[in-house]
Amino acid sequence: MRWQLLLATCVTPLLIGAAVFVVDARRTAARMRAQGRLSQLHLALLNYQTVNGFLPDRNVTDPNGRPLFSWVGSILPYIEQHEIASSLDISQPWNSPSNEKSLVSGERFWNWYTEDGYFISTFNGAGSMWDADGNPLGKLADYPSHVVLVATAVDGVHPLEPFSLSEARLREILAAGHKAVYVDADRTHGTVKLDGESIVFARGTVQ
Repeated sequence: MRWQLLLATCVTPLLIGAAVFVVDARRTAARMRAQGRLSQLHLALLNYQTVNGFLPDRNVTDPNGRPLFSWVGSILPYIEQHEIASSLDISQPWNSPSNEKSLVSGERFWNWYTEDGYFISTFNGAGSMWDADGNPLGKLADYPSHVVLVATAVDGVHPLEPFSLSEARLREILAAGHKAVYVDADRTHGTVKLDGESIVFARGTVQ
C-alpha cells in the first residue's frame, strides 16, 4: 500500500506538469498562427496600398455615411479571395440578402480568419493607423510604429461586419485574462498588455 501511495505521490506532479506543458504549447501555437494571419493580412493591406496609392478605410460606407462592411471586404482580392470578392455587392450591407452567396462561399476563409479564438481587427485608439473617423493616416511606411491590426478574443463579430476594436473593449478583453498580439505598420509583431488602466503595445515582444 505504501509503495502505491509513494508512486501516486511521484507520478501525479509529473502528470500535472505534462498537462500544463501541453496546454501552454497549444496556446503558444495558437498565438503563432494568429501572428501568421496578421502578417498575411498586413501584406494584403500593403498590396492594396501599392495598387490604389492609399489604405482602405476602416469601414466602407455608402454616400450617406451608413457602414456597409469592414476593411476586409476591400482587401479580399489581395489575399486571393477572388470568389468572395466577385460575389460581394459593395453597394449593400455585408449581411444583406444580395451578399448571402459571399457569406456562404467564404466560410473556409471566415473560419481561417477567426481560428483559435483570435479575431483580427483594426484598432480604434491612440497609435492606430486610422484616425477616429476611420480614415487612414497615410502610407504604412510613414507611420512604422503605428498599430495596424490586433488579434484577440472578440466574439459575435463577422470579419465583414463593420467593426473596430476600441480602447475600452480591448481593455475589457485584457482584464478578463485573454491574450492579444498585434502587428504594426512596419510589420513588426508585439504583445498587447495592461499596465494598470493603460494599454501597452510592447513592440517586438511576443510571449
